[in-house]
Amino acid sequence: MLAEFSAVRWERAYRRVAETAFLRVPFYRDQWVAAGQALNEPEPTRSAALAGQLHRLCPFARPYDASREPSPWIGDGRDLRAALAMVAAPRGAPVLEVRAAVLDRRTLGWTGPRYGVVLAPDAKVVDDGRRRKLNLPALALATDAGQAILVGERSALDAVLTEFGGIRVITVERMTAARAVQEQGVAYDPHLGYFAATVHSCGKTHLLWRRFHARPAGGMLAVTALRRTRPVLLDVVPDGGDTLTTAACPRHGTPIIELR
Repeated sequence: MLAEFSAVRWERAYRRVAETAFLRVPFYRDQWVAAGQALNEPEPTRSAALAGQLHRLCPFARPYDASREPSPWIGDGRDLRAALAMVAAPRGAPVLEVRAAVLDRRTLGWTGPRYGVVLAPDAKVVDDGRRRKLNLPALALATDAGQAILVGERSALDAVLTEFGGIRVITVERMTAARAVQEQGVAYDPHLGYFAATVHSCGKTHLLWRRFHARPAGGMLAVTALRRTRPVLLDVVPDGGDTLTTAACPRHGTPIIELR
């Protein structure tokens, strides 16, 4: 699973993203303007500061138009699929994600497991009856398979588990990166999405290195999405990133995040 990692290729992939961002993406181009010179590396940006910045995080040639396309913050389902593979979740079970709104996604990637959304009790719907009706397709996936993987924050998981009756449910808690390192789980950020997960065989929280790069920058953990171009996410500091750094797993030799 982890033997193909090459630090040289990984760093080269990060440099390609940085070069492209500085040349084609307004948010990062503006950092050059602010600095008054060309930069080799971007200034780390806290994830919370990205709210409302979609129009500046997409390339000049493909600007974001909210009237014509869904929000790119929805994320790529393949990130979640990779995180679940890292924590050795059952491969044959459908994946149900607790979200605030319904998402028209049927699978996690072209060949990934079946996927559905479960709305938590605090979802913005007319009433609880409507919420339960919207949850029926996801519950049907679980019923047909006799099991399901349910992903969400702990409070949301606890709130919806009663809706599954006698169905076998494997819960996977998504949490901040700092909590994932301390408590072993799946690291999630509202803008980066799923980017790291704990491998139980070693107990270390591994970065999804095929899809993300991470480095210490300015005393913080800076994470880059290597395969995402809309939006471009370069050196984003997730919540709790001030307490984290990177290292190599002593057992697998691949990138992990850990407490400083």
